[in-house]
Amino acid sequence: MGISNGHKLVRKTFHTSREMDFFSERELIIQTGHDRPEWPLVICKELIDNALDACEEAGVAPVIEVSCDPGGIAVADNGPGIPESTLEGQLDFSIRVSSREAYVSPCRGAQGNALKTLLPMPYVIDPKGGRVIVEAHGTRHTIACDVDPVSQRPEIQHQKQKSKIRRIRVGRKNQGFSCGTFFRLEPFDSLADLDLLFPQVLHLIEGFALFNPHLTISLNWFDQKQKSWQATDQKWKKWLPSDPTSAHWYEQANLERLIGAYVTHERNLGLNGDGKLVNNFLVEFDGLTGSGKRTKVLHDCGLKRIRLAELANGKIDTGRTGKLLAAMRQHTRPIKSRRLGLIGEEHFKERLLEMGCKPESFRYRKKLSDPQKVKTEKNESEEKPRFLPCIVEAAFSWLGDESRCDRKIFAGVNWSAAIKNPFRSFGDTGEGLEAELRNLRAGAYEPIVFALHLAHPRVSYTDRGKSALIVEGDGNREEDS
Repeated sequence: MGISNGHKLVRKTFHTSREMDFFSERELIIQTGHDRPEWPLVICKELIDNALDACEEAGVAPVIEVSCDPGGIAVADNGPGIPESTLEGQLDFSIRVSSREAYVSPCRGAQGNALKTLLPMPYVIDPKGGRVIVEAHGTRHTIACDVDPVSQRPEIQHQKQKSKIRRIRVGRKNQGFSCGTFFRLEPFDSLADLDLLFPQVLHLIEGFALFNPHLTISLNWFDQKQKSWQATDQKWKKWLPSDPTSAHWYEQANLERLIGAYVTHERNLGLNGDGKLVNNFLVEFDGLTGSGKRTKVLHDCGLKRIRLAELANGKIDTGRTGKLLAAMRQHTRPIKSRRLGLIGEEHFKERLLEMGCKPESFRYRKKLSDPQKVKTEKNESEEKPRFLPCIVEAAFSWLGDESRCDRKIFAGVNWSAAIKNPFRSFGDTGEGLEAELRNLRAGAYEPIVFALHLAHPRVSYTDRGKSALIVEGDGNREEDS
């Protein structure tokens, strides 16, 4: 039995800022899903994803250079340049800033935390010397992070000066491209064994070149190892982040999340009673740009001249949002899978032959899943379509008996190369891609290259490292050999 001197500890409830979720090694591992030695791969992947999206939305064929030296790692692109307001928004760690998270579409990033995790990384690596340099629109931004040890809140030092970067030189030749955004994180070499890291960085960039026919990308590794991949089709088209999404891709919970995000944004801007009409909201969906279709939707769900905020007054009006989604689906057509964007056999073949594969061993398959009509339970004569299109493309080739390479697996989702294989489980058995290859006698030490890519409007992951994929929906499959 304890001894008491008559005094009791009255515990206080302390409040700690969630901004610190990004400012420790442990928290960044949780946020990114990757351990510290893998952070260079996270940096490359997230910055390449952002660069590709920016170039595509600007309508230019993407040109990207990844460069690594003892002082840092940098990614430069020929896009329109990151807006200063977007960069400053990312420096507020009390909120999440994303143009992807609330929408349902086949886009590269959907979690909304990419730049938020990259900006504090240099501080976590080197609290005294870590910094981020961003150059765009003629301005050089130098960002250094620190933490107040008492309040446990981040302190951001953001300096601006005139940028000196106009063009990015590619390799040692007098070639280059006009710089849209230059993003550099310092330091870099303390993260991992650089000799062991190079093959992983090379593999990741090869994956981006493999899944993006319109991409020209180069890697400069300490001015010692340089490699470039030229676009095979600069005019190649895919579903863009700026393309209207389809009502058929949304479940009611997804639509309510989007409506809630819009209403919250309007409140933050002080648009009380003056926000977006449901009619204007509908314009942003595929098939509803015409006034005639929108009029039919509004008539069916009784939302003519109603503002979006009226659907989220205190709480989401599930009854009216359900009717709205049903009407939107009723008066639009589902998206055919081919509109998502097919990478194609010729591009895969060219990339695999560049890796040294034997031409006679090359194999390519694709499966397209499109909306199909199925009988409903209530009325067998009534038909209800399934709406989620997808494209699965696979390529295989053999490197030859003389090759010293082990098996290479390239996995991608929505034109983004994965750091780790996300196809951990599929099919009736629940076995993943690696187990399936092993069953086909293509084990880890076989000299083969296998690529698998999925284009799908509604994917999610079991973790923030995007290492295990969850895919919803099914449909008819069309296969071409």
